[in-house]
Amino acid sequence: MGQYTKFTAPDKHLFRAYVAHPSSPPRGALVLLHEMDARSVNRVDSGLRQNPMPGVSQRIRNLAKEHASRGYLVVAPSLFGRGRAGQDHGYRYQMTATGEQLLKPLQPIESSRAMADIQTVVTWAQSQIPQGKVGIMGFCWGGLLAWQAACTIPQVFAATSFYGGGMTNPQVLNLQPMCPVLVHLPANSLWMTQESMDQFVAAQHDLHEAQQLASSGHTPPMVQIHRYEKAAYGFDHGGSRQHDLVASQAAIEMTSAQ
Repeated sequence: MGQYTKFTAPDKHLFRAYVAHPSSPPRGALVLLHEMDARSVNRVDSGLRQNPMPGVSQRIRNLAKEHASRGYLVVAPSLFGRGRAGQDHGYRYQMTATGEQLLKPLQPIESSRAMADIQTVVTWAQSQIPQGKVGIMGFCWGGLLAWQAACTIPQVFAATSFYGGGMTNPQVLNLQPMCPVLVHLPANSLWMTQESMDQFVAAQHDLHEAQQLASSGHTPPMVQIHRYEKAAYGFDHGGSRQHDLVASQAAIEMTSAQ
């Protein structure tokens, strides 16, 4: 069901994506964006493992297969290809020395460069289902990129962001999405402060009010925000210490109903 596919970004950067095909003609396409610091859902095996697509962990590949089984063409690009490639370190949220060394070369990966790779796979996915729709879903850093994609890539039909680290920062706080966006926020996080999440919610409320005035009538909010009061950052990641089964199931049900 899944296979590795090579892509070329507009700046000639070569990268790969994990592509999962449904067993019947696709009902739509989904672009799946990985976390910043996850390499594998297997926390028991702490040894280094070669990963042909850094960032696209076993968890992400399993998610791709799961959504493909529901009838979607799923594309999960390796967004770490612009940094250091090639190793699978096991899932960690705590920042170890190895983690710091791994993430350091990723810091220069500006969102504009990552967005170029995302635009490439969105365009490809749309070409595979000309009558279908392309959605996007991301976790952690991928959640931030999913939010930015909803605000900058016209082909995106809908987006879902799970605890998008960085999307509450001032430089992206007031971006305006071009499609419906579902945002899942934790109650507490080292990456997203309570104050910043409150500011994000307020900004989206103000945006909706402005849209209401402009349309002179009732319009549904472009951004739906759900906060999980007992959940920590990473609550959807099965196998991690942050995993919250109740919050995860609620978020999945809301996302499926989108």
